[in-house]
Amino acid sequence: MKKFIISAAAIFTGILILISCEKEETGPERKGYAGGMVITNEGAFNSSNGSVSWFSPDSAVMINNLFEMVNGRPLGDVVQSFTRAGDLGVIVVNNSNKLEIVDMETFESAGTIGGLSYPRYFAYSGNGTGFLSNGSLEGVVYKTDLRTAMITDTIAVGKGPEHLVVSGNHLYVANSGGWDYDNTISVIDITTGKVISTVEVGDVPVSVVADRNNDIWVLCRGRVVYNETWTEIVDETESKLVRISASTGMADREIVIGQKGDYFNPSWLAASPSGDRLFFGESGGLFMMDIDATVQPENPLIGKHFSVAGEEPFTGNIYALEITGYSSSGKLHVYTAGGVLLSTHVTGIAPNSLSFPE
Repeated sequence: MKKFIISAAAIFTGILILISCEKEETGPERKGYAGGMVITNEGAFNSSNGSVSWFSPDSAVMINNLFEMVNGRPLGDVVQSFTRAGDLGVIVVNNSNKLEIVDMETFESAGTIGGLSYPRYFAYSGNGTGFLSNGSLEGVVYKTDLRTAMITDTIAVGKGPEHLVVSGNHLYVANSGGWDYDNTISVIDITTGKVISTVEVGDVPVSVVADRNNDIWVLCRGRVVYNETWTEIVDETESKLVRISASTGMADREIVIGQKGDYFNPSWLAASPSGDRLFFGESGGLFMMDIDATVQPENPLIGKHFSVAGEEPFTGNIYALEITGYSSSGKLHVYTAGGVLLSTHVTGIAPNSLSFPE
């Protein structure tokens, strides 16, 4: 992995100057590390080399191993995800069974919640409060107070909860099944902390996003059943995008995506900042789809497989992460809105999520 032989203070000072110069073009002032992209790098399983990379869209500066550089200690094993939570950032470290809280301006540690069993993703609901999905079989969502680094409530949901999203007063949780099987979305009232409905969608829902109409889109990977020796697929169900209506709370649209035999593709879903387009990864590449569409686009926007991708809110450029292996650095690719490659940058090992500045 490449390392920068330069002081953290010099890097940080230079970045602050660059961001200040670009302030009129990039929107409101975003101080320190809050003004750039945060990339989580999973690392190799059981190697405790997961990390966070920071990238400035304005200056194209990449800083790898940011958490360790600032805090003087490794982040942990299998860095799963990152979420912005006001002036704080939340890093979920799956195999280290913990949640790290950092100050977004300095990236200094602001607290740790440990003792978890299988933490996955975090959603922020405001006022220092958020929700963490946890569990590889019977799952729960933990309500957390980030200011005190405490779990304040435990909410039972379906099996293997993965991505979750806040929309209005509701939290939508994708129950993937984990090491078993599920096909539901748990809908939680964030005020009471109670599950108010369970919506059946497609098989193995893994990701959820909200669109401009506050409708919820669910990426359902599809179920694959193997024979007793795990050498042959004996059954498989279709991968789908399913829409849950904000007005009725029911699934009201299904769009079949991909094709049989592409298990683990699709694996991710993202919405544009405007909420009028969806991006998802398939075996054919990165697809972009209008929320009013009823079928998958015939051709991908970019014919390359990525671990995740999204649209940068200020330029409209597409940022996509590529895993090149679990013992070598990954890549961040920057494309125009039309899918033309602009640049490529080195990340940590196995980059798996990205977060744009607000």
